Amino acid sequence: PLVWRVAVNRVWQHHFGRGLVATPSNFGLTGERPTHPELLDWLAGRFQATGGGMKALHRLILLSATYRQRAVQEATGSLLYRGWALRRMEAEVLRDCILCASGKLNTKAGGPGFKPRIRPELLDASQRNKWPAVQVESATHWRRSVYLYVKRQLLLPSMELFDAPTTTDSCALRQQSTVPTQALVLMNDEFVETQAGYLARRAKAEAVGTGQRSVVERLFLISVSQLPGEERMQQALSFLQERQQAGDEASALQDLAHVLLNSSEFLYMD
Repeated sequence: PLVWRVAVNRVWQHHFGRGLVATPSNFGLTGERPTHPELLDWLAGRFQATGGGMKALHRLILLSATYRQRAVQEATGSLLYRGWALRRMEAEVLRDCILCASGKLNTKAGGPGFKPRIRPELLDASQRNKWPAVQVESATHWRRSVYLYVKRQLLLPSMELFDAPTTTDSCALRQQSTVPTQALVLMNDEFVETQAGYLARRAKAEAVGTGQRSVVERLFLISVSQLPGEERMQQALSFLQERQQAGDEASALQDLAHVLLNSSEFLYMD
């Protein structure tokens, strides 16, 4: 039945970047034909047999030999599926990962949505159900982005720039744009700068040793989940030394944390 095939295609699309049917909201005559119809029907049958269990479907796909292959750049028009293609995190996931790295993610479940701090000049756009003027964010505003209050007439710049869909239309497949303003927002956004400070303090508190090398290693592990190579380590130490000449060690470490939150290793899933 159609409902099972549509659901399976959405999950496949999430894991591989493109669905078995390229038009996830249109399985009709004007939509694209499945690239692998037998696979789509087989997955739909398995999905239906488990009563629509999403966890079982995710496990089935993620443990497959196809998903566990190394992702490579395929030729244009190729119908092959191979591993997880390199892609940027979605807007909501990016915000949650920044909070997770800083150690400030509030995992409270349920309840009403929250309204985070936005730039004062945008508040005039909120007349009905007026948006509060938040001066300093706290744990209340650091919940997961699924609880982020969405208002049609007041889109958050950080969400909009990273291709979060609007609430006026359904969105079967998000676009992935790469524009200079995304880097500018991450470098100048007050939220990111604040969380970079918490990340720096967390790295220093959790470092095994007391030297800067140990702190940098912990900072890399928390943010990009890997230790820096010797070249990257020397770049980071030189960066800290230069920044310390203009300020103190804490601000220099915060600047380095801010740089890592803007790095491709952090923004993109490989």
